[in-house]
Amino acid sequence: MSRLRVSSWFVLALLASTGLLLIAIQPYAAGYGHFRRTILTELLMQWKDPTWQHGALLPFIVGFLLWRRKNQVAQFPVSSNRSGVILIVFGLFLYFAGFRANNFYCGYLGIMTLIAGASLWLEGARRSRTRLFAWLMLGFMWPLPFLEESIGYQMRLLMVKTTGFVLNAVGVDSLVSGTALQSMPNTELGRKAGDLFSVGIAAPCSGMRSLFALLVVGALFSYFRQRVMWRRLTLFAMILPIAIVANMARILVLIFSAMVFGQHWAIGDAEKEVSVFHEFTGIGVFLVALLLLQFASWLLNRLCGGLGFKRSRTVARQVVAPVL
Repeated sequence: MSRLRVSSWFVLALLASTGLLLIAIQPYAAGYGHFRRTILTELLMQWKDPTWQHGALLPFIVGFLLWRRKNQVAQFPVSSNRSGVILIVFGLFLYFAGFRANNFYCGYLGIMTLIAGASLWLEGARRSRTRLFAWLMLGFMWPLPFLEESIGYQMRLLMVKTTGFVLNAVGVDSLVSGTALQSMPNTELGRKAGDLFSVGIAAPCSGMRSLFALLVVGALFSYFRQRVMWRRLTLFAMILPIAIVANMARILVLIFSAMVFGQHWAIGDAEKEVSVFHEFTGIGVFLVALLLLQFASWLLNRLCGGLGFKRSRTVARQVVAPVL
């Protein structure tokens, strides 16, 4: 058996056994309870939340990306980079620090660092560099609930303020109160505040739920649709404003539908159950975001000229025969 195959099987066996021990067997953090849970148990629990459900698909996506690059990786010789040992030691330190501090986030970072260090040490920099995008995509697998608390409320306020500004700009008088948005009272028509519409921007409507899934889709879209790194990064950076615009469009559709067909049909009862139309508009957020992302990619290609491939130049030479 060649050295290449031995090294490849050794890497797979090492990663599998290390991952099984550190993720699925070793009790890690207690979280909010008095008993410890493994990292795998925490992942399975968090993946039940609609905000982090996309994480369950990432191992399969990463597997496809690795399989897609296998022929390109095989062209590079197997080598060893001692910098990987430093990453392995640092990854074990992060894992142990999270174990002592009951912090799953340090454990996530430790596992990611261990994978990077093992690949760099056992297969070398060139092979590891080829798999870099797959490793970065693996980072979307880990749930980060603290972002919902720190960023989610700010996005709710942003949704309310921008939607209220648009409504007032088009002549629909609206009143912003915290994270709630309702129609203004009209004494001439005998309307009270909120008679036309009354929308409370809850956490699921803030755009955070769709944002994390769009980041995964946007990263894959940018990687496959562009061939130059700075253009990939530019397209990926557009995902946040695109998610905000798409989610604001959803809220506007709900408000105008409530004005035409009634609050109950368009939005439903937030305390009991939302309407079918309300749920359907959640799918519309993804469709609008994907269309905007496609348009941004098309515009980038138009401005920069093509997909980024290097064009060959044809050089014409004129041969003049000497006149005798």
